[in-house]
Amino acid sequence: MPLELGSLNRRRFLAGMAGAGVSSLAGTAARAAEDISAPGGTWALLSDTHIPAELGERHRGACMAENAGRIVSEILSRDAGTGGVIVSGDCARLFGRAEDYRNFAGLIEPLVHGRRELHLLMGNHDNREVFARTCATAFPDRSGPMGRHTAFLPSEHLNWFLLDSLEEGSPVAGRLGREQLDWLAAMLDRHPDKPAAVMAHHHLKIRDEKGRVFKPMTALRDSAELHEVMKSRRQVKAYFHGHTHRWEIRRTGEGIHLVNLPSSAYVFESSQPGGWVEATAREDGIDLVLRSLDPRHAAHGVRHRLHWR
Repeated sequence: MPLELGSLNRRRFLAGMAGAGVSSLAGTAARAAEDISAPGGTWALLSDTHIPAELGERHRGACMAENAGRIVSEILSRDAGTGGVIVSGDCARLFGRAEDYRNFAGLIEPLVHGRRELHLLMGNHDNREVFARTCATAFPDRSGPMGRHTAFLPSEHLNWFLLDSLEEGSPVAGRLGREQLDWLAAMLDRHPDKPAAVMAHHHLKIRDEKGRVFKPMTALRDSAELHEVMKSRRQVKAYFHGHTHRWEIRRTGEGIHLVNLPSSAYVFESSQPGGWVEATAREDGIDLVLRSLDPRHAAHGVRHRLHWR
């Protein structure tokens, strides 16, 4: 299972993370956040939080901890994430150090009080062993194939399948591995009657419907194998990922939506928005709304209505 926090272990989380020293950041942001209600049953999707050991650290002009605090407060003030909150990897700054994770845990503590279900994926800047050791009281070890953190999350209109693309020893690229791919195929075959969305940290090294391949050297190494698993099962409608610090929606030739989640920490290109995404599933698709850290950004608040293949 993934690194996840449900109602049964909230008390352990609060006890284990007491004194993390970041509640004031989230509290300040909460007072400034908009008080606007989002549709019921939404999922809050984040990626690339990159929380450092020093809360005031800045990179590319952004304070990662401050941004995370703002986003957590906005999720709560908008009543979003009622379906759950998923962080698509790279929770830690660079090397998955213990202090990174302690600060990360403190920043997401308000979501625990707000009774949100949390699901955390592993990215290339994370460290499974250090995370488990640092946050053992909050996140019991429920590893899947070969120690990877995988999950099946059913919901009313959509089944989520969360994967672990962290490849130890690789600073940038990712890999699922044969056992995890087999697990995904078996789980999809077990649940064929509802639309499915697959999520991992890394983007795919495949051509989209316009023939483009985005940054293949930093992508998922076994992209072709994952693509084969997904395209041969019609219930798979979308693949969500982070890693590239971009907000972009594309499609494969078979009509699988490729949703690139924005970074909550910082962007590589000044034209790109940082922030998070509200996702509300329908019977025939999903609505995605970018909540930019900069509300003046042209992409902020724009609703994308995706229809399933």
